[in-house]
Amino acid sequence: MRDLTKFLAALATGLVAATSAQAQDDWRVNVTPYLWLAMPKGDIAAIFENSDPSVGAHFDDVGLSGIFTGAVDVRYGRFGMLGDLTYYSIKADKDITLGSLPAISGEVEVSGTKALLVGYYRAYENEKSSVDVMAGLHYLGTELDIDVTGPNRQISRGVNDDLWDPMVGVRAKTRLTEHIGLSGLATYGGFGASSDSLYELHGYVTYSFTPTITAELGYRYYSADWSTDRIDYNAAFGGPVLGITFGF
Repeated sequence: MRDLTKFLAALATGLVAATSAQAQDDWRVNVTPYLWLAMPKGDIAAIFENSDPSVGAHFDDVGLSGIFTGAVDVRYGRFGMLGDLTYYSIKADKDITLGSLPAISGEVEVSGTKALLVGYYRAYENEKSSVDVMAGLHYLGTELDIDVTGPNRQISRGVNDDLWDPMVGVRAKTRLTEHIGLSGLATYGGFGASSDSLYELHGYVTYSFTPTITAELGYRYYSADWSTDRIDYNAAFGGPVLGITFGF
């Protein structure tokens, strides 16, 4: 988690520096807390170095313990920086395997932090619309807490991994009326660095109450595929998002 601490420190430094300069007309700072009601789907397995068999869990139609996210966008002229942070926690108590056999009982909890830090360039802008191209880093910290009973053994332990990946993306916004607009974001990354592949899609309808307060309602989907010597992860999260953007 030391790398994540550095990420948050860099993001906070950028926000403080931008805020102190917002008297200049070219500076823009947006802060957006979200509630993401995402549902997981896929397969996650823990791999152990000792004689314990691997423990796998299939996530489909399981409940979320919680998933919260927020974003900070700092822009000067055509150049900017976007940071997005998400925490999630899910539990599975069925479709669990112990090696090649189904578990008799147990629970697998997957929790972690997902973070995105990108720089972007505003490639197109007019009075109603804008398009940004972006590139940066994606972080995923994953922890598995396992308590499983099998036919002839019980496993209760945890494993974790931290992954950093390059990513690229594009973001677009347009205003349909004085108050209503549309926005979307698409990213792709991994490229075999830490993850084989990861991608994310956002789509929102926006409503501007004032020039500095905007509500966003839409859908967000995230998928990642990677494997290390401790965790095999092929899962996705998707669901509705509600957020409020405050501009400074």
